[in-house]
Amino acid sequence: MIEVVCGALIHDKKVMIAQRNYGSAKGKFEFPGGKVESGETLEEALIREWKEECGIIIENIQFLEESIDHQDGNTIHLTCFVCSSKKIPDKPKVHSQFIWTTPEHIYDHNFFESDKILVEKLKEKWPCLIEQMK
Repeated sequence: MIEVVCGALIHDKKVMIAQRNYGSAKGKFEFPGGKVESGETLEEALIREWKEECGIIIENIQFLEESIDHQDGNTIHLTCFVCSSKKIPDKPKVHSQFIWTTPEHIYDHNFFESDKILVEKLKEKWPCLIEQMK
């Protein structure tokens, strides 16, 4: 089992998704994040990954949902958080592009279908999250 974290950055009533630029899922959109390293908490891993991949410091980190996924023969335990930041990413480092969208329009993009449970939870909590992330 591989422990992975991802973050749904909320800003200006939209959520950011990022297009993968690598691996077997190249071209798919996701919430940025990555593998949890030994000795890290989930939140520490998320902060590190966002700094490395998006060049920003995230804050106001709140648990959203978790799911199990299967990719390339691996079982992945994915924990998703919502977060905010004083700065928004301007130029992708490890992704092709960033898109700002709403939960209702995530699937207008080639977003991971396996993340549907995360998106549904985001939709369910969206009005409250918008208020909390102001």
